[in-house]
Amino acid sequence: MLLVQGTAARHLHWGERLLSLLATSFDVVAYDHRGVGDSKPADAPFGIEDLADDAAALLDELGWPRAHVVGVSMGGLVAQELALRHPDRVETLLLGCTHPGGAGSPSAVPDALVSATVRGDAAATLRNVFRAGVKDPERVRPQAWEEYGAAALTRPVPARTTTLQISAVAGHSTAERLHRITMPTHVLHGDTDRLVPVEAGRALASAIPGACLTVLSAGHFFWLEQPERTAELVEESISRASGADAHR
Repeated sequence: MLLVQGTAARHLHWGERLLSLLATSFDVVAYDHRGVGDSKPADAPFGIEDLADDAAALLDELGWPRAHVVGVSMGGLVAQELALRHPDRVETLLLGCTHPGGAGSPSAVPDALVSATVRGDAAATLRNVFRAGVKDPERVRPQAWEEYGAAALTRPVPARTTTLQISAVAGHSTAERLHRITMPTHVLHGDTDRLVPVEAGRALASAIPGACLTVLSAGHFFWLEQPERTAELVEESISRASGADAHR
């Protein structure tokens, strides 16, 4: 299983709880995009297509002919492009809190993130982003903030890389090609997502032939809020797809 994270995020942003749950059933690889962590620096502009090719190259390096691909936020755009550019490499596709890009899609920099920024205070900004990313900051499980904060503070994503990622998202669209996605697809979205409205998830699911949609009682960071439910949905989706293939 290949896990693809979003803008300004590292592989640690999946959270230890979800990773440990998925690892009980799958060989899991969560990686960092170019310009993030120990990956190759991002010295020049790139597109979502480049990030999708990076993912395919990683599968080559792993020796995996195919993988179940889970992508969230910007990582969902990368996962869509991977499925379109390299369809033979994607066994099942799980897209979380994302959209197809193009006209009418959410802004590359949502108002919620702009308002969360506290100039000169990275820690306060980080806390505000987390609060904007969950459904109810006062009731979210304490470990969610601990996992998010630890991931964000351990080798933070360089500001230039984040800017390049935002530019890549802003210039990307799969909207006119989604009908070409043929592998089993499941779209997950929080009902109180302030960064990518749930309507975008509904539109995405309706545009992909046969795609399933699950709306969770959560915000943008649904996998941190509900790791057990997220792992359950991932396993159910893959099991359902495997069963369907067996009966063809």
